[in-house]
Amino acid sequence: MSRRPLTDEDVRVVLSAAVRIAGGQRPWSRLNGISQSYVSKVLRGDQPPGERVLAALGLAEMPRTYTPIDGGRP
Repeated sequence: MSRRPLTDEDVRVVLSAAVRIAGGQRPWSRLNGISQSYVSKVLRGDQPPGERVLAALGLAEMPRTYTPIDGGRP
């Protein structure tokens, strides 16, 4: 089975579920050693999820990929 890469929005959904299970942003943040304000910013989409958030969720950042556009040149 092939899995598609997650988008930032997908990661926010996963983080939101993890936060809910933990009982809120503060308990989840404390459990994972990440500031609650940063978690809040990630959930709002103001900051991208960093390495520590991703690791706490069991995720890893993948290198960017590129695809050609029609005509080959912009």
